[in-house]
Amino acid sequence: MSHQVDATDPRVEALHRRMAEHSLGGHWQTRARAPKLEAHMWPWSAIYSCLMESGEVIQLGGIDDAAKRRTVQLVNPALTEQKSTSRTLQMSIQLVKSGERAECHRHTAAALRFVVEGDGTAYTNVEGEQMLMEPGDLVLTPNWTWHDHYNPGKNSIVWLDVLDVHLTTYLDATFHENYGEGPAQPIVKPDGYCRQRLGVVRPRTTTVAGQTLPYSYKWTDTLAALKEIAAADRRDPHDGVLLEYANPITGGPTMPTIGCWIQWLAPGETTKGHRHTSSTIYHVVEGQGVTTVGGSKGVGEGLTWGPRDCFFVPGWKWHHFRNTSKKEPAIIFSVTDRPVLESLGLYREEAE
Repeated sequence: MSHQVDATDPRVEALHRRMAEHSLGGHWQTRARAPKLEAHMWPWSAIYSCLMESGEVIQLGGIDDAAKRRTVQLVNPALTEQKSTSRTLQMSIQLVKSGERAECHRHTAAALRFVVEGDGTAYTNVEGEQMLMEPGDLVLTPNWTWHDHYNPGKNSIVWLDVLDVHLTTYLDATFHENYGEGPAQPIVKPDGYCRQRLGVVRPRTTTVAGQTLPYSYKWTDTLAALKEIAAADRRDPHDGVLLEYANPITGGPTMPTIGCWIQWLAPGETTKGHRHTSSTIYHVVEGQGVTTVGGSKGVGEGLTWGPRDCFFVPGWKWHHFRNTSKKEPAIIFSVTDRPVLESLGLYREEAE
């Protein structure tokens, strides 16, 4: 027989008041629940138009100015006050116009850049390495690494910014430092240095002691791998062809707090539904389709997407994908907090 606490009992009310006076609480008392995250889609047309408008009215300032980075942030409707995409990760879209420099700094939040458009002349300088940025490239700036961005070309560059800033903030581990020797650090390593040093064939003397190091994944390599696996018909029933950007040292997740994936949906392909405790933010590289979220066995909210759109699937929500084109594949880049869940023993998955 269960017993309920009678909150109207004067003795209970007195106990609650006394505990509150001493910043105490009872396990039997209800507590405020965090808002449930919502599946959501951000059309690229809206993102891009706002980003281009920001390029006209928001001047990229110095390192101490509010506009030291010009980004348009994806905000989950359930997290408007936090201005956050998910509870752990923030995805934004950054614009650096011709001749502009985003000055050098470092922070405890890990970050990555996935290039959407550019002519290959702009670069991110990470710990002194010039990393040229072409569309589809993925550039890592692990936590507490110096980094700045410069666009010497004639065309603007646009990329996705993803940071684990909400996780570091929640853990009270947010630190930030501006570079004290000018707007940019000197370039002492050429483009490609990280891939040469940390590739599958590398100097025997390379020792990194488990660090997460700056790294750049080139789109030409990623696309070639996707096409090869797709041609071999090696696919996951729930995600199509799904490849992970592996850490070049450990072979594990891209970074300790952020996993990066690329997937290929064949023309007309519909995947089976599944759900997992990790949440995922998606960016459509090319193609068109629908991701159904919620319910099970195809019942749920349909997020209809096209090239460059972004969408979010919360943790523990049934979802499956459908490529609505009968002729062309769909390619989708995604970031997830799965490595955090796995490291804490909290990741679980259920499939239809």
